[in-house]
Amino acid sequence: MGFDEGQIILDSENGAYYAGQTVFGRMVFSQDKVKTIHGIYVDMKGFCKVHWSTSHSRTVNNRTEHYTVNHDSHEEYFRSKRFLIGSEEGEHHLQPGKHEFRFDCPIPINCPSSFEGSYGHIRYRIKVVMVTKGMFSFNKDKMVPIKVHAPLDLNQNPYCREPMEFDLSSSYCCWCVSAGHSEVMVRIPASGFCPGQVIPMEVSCKNESSVEIDEIKFAIKKDVQYIASYEPGTRNDHDTVAEIKKGPIPGRTTRNWTVEMEVPAMDIYNVNACRYIDINYHFKVSTEASGCHDGTEEVRPIIFGTIPLQGFQDNVQNPLNDQLPQVNIQNVQNTYPPPPIMNQPQSNSPYPNGYPNPYPNNSPYPAAPGYPTTPVMGGRTSPYPGNQPTVTPYPPNQPYPGASPYPGGPSPYPSNTPYSTDTSPHGPNQGPMPPYPGAAPPYPGVPGASPPYPNMTTTTLVKTGNFGFTVQGGDPAAMPLLPQGANLPYPTSPPSNPYATASAPEPSTPGTDEKKPPLAVPEETSSAPPYNPEFMKENEKKDEKIEKPN
Repeated sequence: MGFDEGQIILDSENGAYYAGQTVFGRMVFSQDKVKTIHGIYVDMKGFCKVHWSTSHSRTVNNRTEHYTVNHDSHEEYFRSKRFLIGSEEGEHHLQPGKHEFRFDCPIPINCPSSFEGSYGHIRYRIKVVMVTKGMFSFNKDKMVPIKVHAPLDLNQNPYCREPMEFDLSSSYCCWCVSAGHSEVMVRIPASGFCPGQVIPMEVSCKNESSVEIDEIKFAIKKDVQYIASYEPGTRNDHDTVAEIKKGPIPGRTTRNWTVEMEVPAMDIYNVNACRYIDINYHFKVSTEASGCHDGTEEVRPIIFGTIPLQGFQDNVQNPLNDQLPQVNIQNVQNTYPPPPIMNQPQSNSPYPNGYPNPYPNNSPYPAAPGYPTTPVMGGRTSPYPGNQPTVTPYPPNQPYPGASPYPGGPSPYPSNTPYSTDTSPHGPNQGPMPPYPGAAPPYPGVPGASPPYPNMTTTTLVKTGNFGFTVQGGDPAAMPLLPQGANLPYPTSPPSNPYATASAPEPSTPGTDEKKPPLAVPEETSSAPPYNPEFMKENEKKDEKIEKPN
């Protein structure tokens, strides 16, 4: 005896529940000796899984390789875990004897129905796990599946009340000679049905050809599509749920029938909340002609639900009623919002029917003033307080005391901007005022121009052994100078307009060898040469002595 021989007992004998219903159960087992464990918890889970694999081949280094690609999808609708005793790290001693632990778990109302298919499934299960203690011990668990039914009310879909009409026309020919045509019309009063109901059909066939129509088929088709998100792809299953036939219809004859097709006992799957499995039904009407003539077919969507249309065969019993949850569906079909998942705090509101206004006669916020009824503003009622047509919509306490932030008040910017045209030195309407009042334009070559920065003296640029610098007053340079009367190859100060003397040599005409005279060297303008030739000669002699040993 022990946990392995225990069992999970649910309150539903067939293990079926509606979405939005609460599952009640208990874990029962016997223990023959004291056992130390961390705890026991119950885990409930609802999920969807899609899987299939495809085989492929590829050529690598002139060799053919075969490989397999797995296509998968997975999603969870809910999962709840709660410890019945103990915890993950605690310590609990189970005494010998029989033990029974009760639990409950709500199923969210927006869960899809349970489904089992070729390439995927939607499953719900309850697992009770014993977390054992010890380095070499393994957890023990007991699991039981449950079946969830998501009710599908046909009255909520307007399409279910619309009639279905089929019109199949065929033209026949034999050796390029017309053999006539036929027309088959089928009418069904609704587009939504429940298992156990009868689909009534009015069939009218008019065969004005010499070709015999062998049969007319009426079939309910089921299409299941599986969608993979990892290695994306789709797989489809097609199945025929029910089918009946009528015929034959000989040539040059007319037939009218009232056909009843019973919806078979089948599970109804409401998988609208599932992203990876889609289930649809279609009603198909087709004709088959004798010989080598082609038939025609037409398909319309049809919906099957668990709650029938009101006033249309709504007293028919579901043939699978024994497999449905043994509760009243009216108690769970409108349960919204869904019950909270366990381990979430429950509301302790003292108001059983909602949350009444906590301020029944005294609102914490002042009421807004009503609109005046005095006609103003040309016969219209002003939407603002007061009876003056020019009343402002803003409160009397402005955020800017003594000043208005709107046009009409003093401007926050100075009026004597440097670009004002009123005080232009060039006269009125003679262009904007220069950005530096009292100074001439800072561009060389302009008569009467002066530097744009006041109180600045003109300096002479000289060249030293390392970098050039400016000297203001005193000795022009702290280095040996040229002797008096030496020829100066470079000017010591820039001309007033550097652009006046700059010029490029005139390009020579191709094919001529005329030599151009050298550029004129500016005359000496200062007695302060930039270097001493005697000093330069001494440096050249030193360089020659260093090069001789090599």
